[in-house]
Amino acid sequence: MDSTKTRAISALLLAMVFWGCSAVFMRTLALSLSPENSLAMRYLFLTLINVTGLAWLGTWRIPKADWPRFLVAGLVGMAGYNWFVNAGFELVPAGIGTLVTMLAPLMIAMLAATLLGEKLTRYVLLGVLLAIAGSLVLFWPEITTAAPSAVSLRGVFYLILCCVGWAIYTIVTQPLLSRHDSFTVTAVTMLIAAPVMIGAASEPLPELAARLDARQWLEVAYLVLAAGIGGTLLWNYGTKHLSSSAAGTFLYLIPVIAVAAGALVLDEAVTLHVIGGGLLMLAGVAAAQFGPSLFARR
Repeated sequence: MDSTKTRAISALLLAMVFWGCSAVFMRTLALSLSPENSLAMRYLFLTLINVTGLAWLGTWRIPKADWPRFLVAGLVGMAGYNWFVNAGFELVPAGIGTLVTMLAPLMIAMLAATLLGEKLTRYVLLGVLLAIAGSLVLFWPEITTAAPSAVSLRGVFYLILCCVGWAIYTIVTQPLLSRHDSFTVTAVTMLIAAPVMIGAASEPLPELAARLDARQWLEVAYLVLAAGIGGTLLWNYGTKHLSSSAAGTFLYLIPVIAVAAGALVLDEAVTLHVIGGGLLMLAGVAAAQFGPSLFARR
């Protein structure tokens, strides 16, 4: 395996760790501030960091020909994903909602094959099937115990739209990453999304900031620096050097890491469903990434 691919896989793995662990802090911060206020607070600080970074690097001048892609990635991808994922999880139980969001890698693979001409290999398809099976095992208790009235069709529709948004972000930014560095693509798309996210706040941000205690400030710092800037930067680097469909399979690691983080931080139970589902999802990612080399050795 060449060093570029190794770095890309490492970047995506670290991004999944950041995003998986962020589920714990998003949950606790959203409970204390509300989901929309939590997002607004995070995007306020993301804006300050991104503006400073672009000014320092001098990469804020974007050619006119690239602006349509940046606008689509920022509004439909970044803002659309964040808004719909928060709105969806307010209406749908966590287990079923997470299963719905697992459509994102499949949508990425389909769009990449259709729009970018990427070959959808049998190893990627095997990886997706294994990961979907793992998702079912992981969240089977929640799926079977959720009352039908608890499953909002509107919430499911919102979560499907969030998957579409992230798939569009991944596909639209691919050509941009060949012409701009990962930070510039990350920063500009976040800045485009920022007015939507900040404008959704139900309270003035100075009042929200004044209410934060030390623990909440640490949660905001993690969600801004690690999950926000770091995770997206690493994702963009990984998708720059791997096919979109192969990179998308890494998203299946998020619920596995989220469950592990919940067990470590919130003392949530680790059941046989969690272990079995996690192993299947890990096997799916391994099949998608290393299938050709593994089978070639036999």
